[in-house]
Amino acid sequence: MAILIRQELYKLFKRKKTLVVIVGFILLTVFLCYGIKQNAYYMEQYSKPEFQIQNLEDNIAYLEKDMENIPDEIKNDADEAKLYQDRIQNDIKMMEEELKMLKTRVDENLSWKEILEQDISEYEKIIEENKVIYSSGDLASAKLELEQLEYLQDKEIKPQENYDFNAFIYINELVLQLGQVFLAIGIAVFAADMVSGEWTPPTMKLLLAQPVSRRKVLLSKFFAVSIAAVGLIILIEFLSFILVGSLFGFGDANYPTAIGKAFDWDLSVLLEDGTHPLELIDGSWKIVPIWQYTLMLLGYQGLFILTVTSFVFMISSIVKSSMVSMGASVVSLIATTIVFQISSFYGLSKLVFTTYSSIGEIITGDISAYLSDPNLTAVTGILILVGWIVLCYILSHILFTKRDLLI
Repeated sequence: MAILIRQELYKLFKRKKTLVVIVGFILLTVFLCYGIKQNAYYMEQYSKPEFQIQNLEDNIAYLEKDMENIPDEIKNDADEAKLYQDRIQNDIKMMEEELKMLKTRVDENLSWKEILEQDISEYEKIIEENKVIYSSGDLASAKLELEQLEYLQDKEIKPQENYDFNAFIYINELVLQLGQVFLAIGIAVFAADMVSGEWTPPTMKLLLAQPVSRRKVLLSKFFAVSIAAVGLIILIEFLSFILVGSLFGFGDANYPTAIGKAFDWDLSVLLEDGTHPLELIDGSWKIVPIWQYTLMLLGYQGLFILTVTSFVFMISSIVKSSMVSMGASVVSLIATTIVFQISSFYGLSKLVFTTYSSIGEIITGDISAYLSDPNLTAVTGILILVGWIVLCYILSHILFTKRDLLI
């Protein structure tokens, strides 16, 4: 089996198309790196204290006008109208305190440790004063933010701004930007002819003339294309991570990231469609250093790449034309994403592997809020992806071993 896998890997990397895919992925990585860096630059302009102060002043003025315009549906209900105004007044109060804090920081030129201490005190005050007004989900979000700030203080880590750029920020954003479409197209081009390409030119007969079973031939092809697809993508990402870190710094590897967040229905709020929104469950998360989150991110991405590769490999086992296999793979992957976003099929989207291309949301737990299903977790996503891998290979095996291979 090892000899067969080496032979398949040799044939795979001997193709010119493989080189084209590798070069294309490297160029895509460079392009996305430039885009992420430019976005950080623009965010820096909008994050200047002067801009934030002006933005807060505008928002306060808007809310003051909005407080006088009570919605018609609650205007005649004194209790609801008062609650509506109280919430807006509370938001105004919070913005005024934030505005005051920003102006103080500008005037006094505080250090990041002093600013961090102020932020912690501010969140402690928010949580204590808004236990009645805020929902349990909002309070849980505030507690999560406070826990991350306290982690930074305990570890003496400087808080990152939303315009910072380093290797860890880059690699996490890169995996997010690659998402499903770029990976789907790249893998479809790379793996679509793994089986179908043996028919034109007709090398399948020579391949099966060797003293090995069809099962071993197919399995060796599957292992080879899976190793190549996962290995190449992760390797290029890792090398780009090292390069970006060498040029712009790696950042603090212990920077906190919240994972495993869980959600539940907020029965106190009824939406227009008759459903309830999801709210964060207090204490459901776990704070881990960003290096650990990044490893989990790459591991889950590898599983997703393997799932897409298995799907493309299955299509390659069905058809006898490389072009048809490639086209069918790309169309199928994109179509499943579009179709299962339609309301009629939305309930089935949880069973389709393309839904789990938002890798970061799976790890953090935000996939539950995205798909409005509190039962979705990282474990659920892993089980769905593994199930698709097994299903696709079983179908490939049946089609390949039972087909009439006369050429």
